[in-house]
Amino acid sequence: MKIIHNTFAMLLIAVCSASSVQAQGRTVARLFWQDYANADLKWGDLKKSKDGYSLDEQSISNFPKLDVDEQTLVQMQTDDGLLVVGVRDEAGGDIGSGWIAIETGTEKEAHGDHFHWRFNESPSVLTQLVDENQGNPAHLYLYGKTFAMANDQRNGVTLMSAKSIREGKTPSECGRFVEAGGGHITLAVAEDRVLYSTWIQREGEQAGQVDVVSLAKTVGDSNAGAGRYSIHCPTGGLHGATYNRGKVFLAPTDGVCWVNADLDASQSAESVTVNHISLGKDSEDKPLRTGAFTNLGDYVVFSTGKAGESRLCWLNASADRPELQSLGIQIADDQSLRTPIVGFGPGNSHVALCFAESKESPDTDQLYVVSLDPNGDGDFADAKAGEPMQVGPSQLEGHFGHHDAVFLPRGRQIAVTNPGDSSIWVISLRDQTVEAKLECKGTPTSLISISD
Repeated sequence: MKIIHNTFAMLLIAVCSASSVQAQGRTVARLFWQDYANADLKWGDLKKSKDGYSLDEQSISNFPKLDVDEQTLVQMQTDDGLLVVGVRDEAGGDIGSGWIAIETGTEKEAHGDHFHWRFNESPSVLTQLVDENQGNPAHLYLYGKTFAMANDQRNGVTLMSAKSIREGKTPSECGRFVEAGGGHITLAVAEDRVLYSTWIQREGEQAGQVDVVSLAKTVGDSNAGAGRYSIHCPTGGLHGATYNRGKVFLAPTDGVCWVNADLDASQSAESVTVNHISLGKDSEDKPLRTGAFTNLGDYVVFSTGKAGESRLCWLNASADRPELQSLGIQIADDQSLRTPIVGFGPGNSHVALCFAESKESPDTDQLYVVSLDPNGDGDFADAKAGEPMQVGPSQLEGHFGHHDAVFLPRGRQIAVTNPGDSSIWVISLRDQTVEAKLECKGTPTSLISISD
């Protein structure tokens, strides 16, 4: 009789446990977001059940306590289940700057011609390097397998990979430093073989300068390659760089410049042709510019202009000579258009997400969902913006406090951060309806998703 009783109890526990799991729902994505107000990084598994979406906000094990008045998290990237986030301070790096690497607790499981992510562990800090010698980075990129962090005050770049970080015996051995660029560096890495690093100066000897450096040794090796030279764009103030389809694109104060990538850095400044693409002029007859690029397939996508003159722009990097195409985005006079967020929507369609934000009236912030290729022929010439939708408020403070968004599995929904009301929304890309408004603490800004 006792055996029967114990068996019944075990069955009851199993049934209750199964019901609990079912009630929690399946994990759609693991989200990581920066809490700007507290200089912290949070995470949570976005789950969906018959009752809707849920998100359990949690802290990351061993994440360092930063000085909320003096230190800020900057850009972050993820590869192979490892997330790297930059740290910047208000004193040129003298208080403490650098990077933090987090094991996301996820595992990529192959299934024939595709894969699925498994969420097996809670995230935790793997290693970090935050001190007075890291050059106060503002930008952190991922090109291929290479994490590239700009060490502004050291006039150079730290190159790492998920492999080199995991194998590094000490934090300083996780990557290597390459002297290139200066001031406020933006950069591009082509095929893990050559680095293009910019100088921010508008005038003087370094105005428009881009240092080209061979990375003949593998990422993680302490020795830089031998090839090195510098090229110059027609104007200075460089802020923005990317690599796509054998070309490097650069953003000076006037238009966009591009060069064919010199993968061995075997050319010279005299033999390289720097091509210029004008973006037109504004109402005050000043040349238009952009400040950042993003890539979607063969296309380099960016924004330009202010208020009612704002445009979403793109260049086909696979063309021998890329030509500018654009779409006007009608925003209010007190709004500014963010760098577009690009990805694949329902049916693998090409989509750009364009936030229009206002510092004076953040409650009027909007999101434009742009279908870049409605007829699916691979050409963005028929791009079309949908009607703008209202989102939660931003909380702009200098370079921080902006909205961010990520595409969820199969592109049917996106997740959006609203810094001004401490929320993360789930929005359908089929009809632009808000499917969930999830509360969180602090000021959620930059967002990363790990999902199928």
